[in-house]
Amino acid sequence: MANLLTQFGVAGNALGVLQEALSVLQNNVSNASTPGYATQQLNIQARSSDSISGGAGGIVAQGLISSRDTYADSAVQQTLQSLGFYTAQAQGTSSIQSFFDPSGTSGVAGALTSLYGAFSAWSAAPADPATGQAVITQAKAFSESVQVLSKSLNSVGNQFNQQISSTVSQINTLASRIQQYNQIKRANPTPNPGADANLEATLESLSQLTNLTAVSQSDGTITVLVGGGAPLVIGSQQYRILARTAVSTEPPVTNPQSPPTSQILGSDGKDITAELTGGQLGGLLDSRNRVLASIIGDSHQAGTLNQFAQGIATKVNTILQAGTVSNAVGAAPGSALFTYSSADATQAAGSLAASTSITRGQLAPANASGSSNGNALALSALATPGSAQIDGQSFLSFFAGITSAAGQENSSANANQTLQQQVATQAQSQRDQISKVSLNDQAALLLQFQRAYQAISELLSVVNSLANSMLSIIPQQ
Repeated sequence: MANLLTQFGVAGNALGVLQEALSVLQNNVSNASTPGYATQQLNIQARSSDSISGGAGGIVAQGLISSRDTYADSAVQQTLQSLGFYTAQAQGTSSIQSFFDPSGTSGVAGALTSLYGAFSAWSAAPADPATGQAVITQAKAFSESVQVLSKSLNSVGNQFNQQISSTVSQINTLASRIQQYNQIKRANPTPNPGADANLEATLESLSQLTNLTAVSQSDGTITVLVGGGAPLVIGSQQYRILARTAVSTEPPVTNPQSPPTSQILGSDGKDITAELTGGQLGGLLDSRNRVLASIIGDSHQAGTLNQFAQGIATKVNTILQAGTVSNAVGAAPGSALFTYSSADATQAAGSLAASTSITRGQLAPANASGSSNGNALALSALATPGSAQIDGQSFLSFFAGITSAAGQENSSANANQTLQQQVATQAQSQRDQISKVSLNDQAALLLQFQRAYQAISELLSVVNSLANSMLSIIPQQ
């Protein structure tokens, strides 16, 4: 009779284990679409059956087995860092490129072409008041177009700074979630699939924002480092990063009045900007501090747009001031057509303007050799494609190079984004094959557990019949 009671216990315990396994299965199905969730399985082990030692046999549950693969998760995080970078870079360079007309028929290039046309007409009729006035009018239109472009690009820079600041705030918010996870983990190290899923989803979201390294510790907590190793979360401590705009002082400043670039500081105040090379933050920093700065300048470079503005203003003014207003003896020397701020190399484009005091009578069409239109012809010759004015290029060719470079940056970023999206999708697919919930697999397990449940139920029925039979033959007192 004692053996029958033991079997009742063994079978009852087995039913409890199977019920727990079914609960795990149900939880898997419920979380099939939960981001970061990895399939869980109840670890069911056989118990020894030994009449001598008293082992009753049966089965026992020994915790959960997770299908999570840290290497697959890490691969996904790495691809998301690159994808976030190229996505932000594509969007950022698109904003820059949108202010340039590749056809060269409008904007700065179109205005410069019109100015060259005015120079040509003036050289053909230097004494005609209308042609002289047209030169001043077109010079004003050209300088205004350069100013508009400069202000537009600086406005984009401000937008970048705001986006960078917002991204840093998102990073700190996600880091606080990891800090909370670590605090809970230290208080209760018991496996928690739901909390682990939230952690993985948080790490993937963080990976899209910046390049990071996540390391699991022996106590179950996660250490997160950004860039080259700046701490973000260690145990229950969060280390906030900070975004700011400043004129870089290393190496020594060349242009103290330049537009400030974006900088990221670690919790210790150290500049870690150069270490942030991934995620959306890295893409935004690259678009702002490299691509845009190459055009509008920064503390260490004038910027191609400022080179262009200063170059053409200086060249035109030099030609005009070397000539005279006519070829008459004692004629007055010519006046400068353009003005700009020379206090800082990065201010040229934003300050470029046609002189407000110059009149058509102060323009100098004659050159020092006495030619009545020699100077005007020299100005008209600036339109010649082969003329060398900046870095061996004509002004129009140099500006076309600025336009082309902006377009190429955007084209490369878009191509890289498309490619990296495919890589990220592949990495996620490989990870999902390992750890994501398969409804087909769960359905197969459900059938197995149901059959086992039925078998144990039948065993209980048999044991119950035997017990009743034994009780029926025991003599009644």
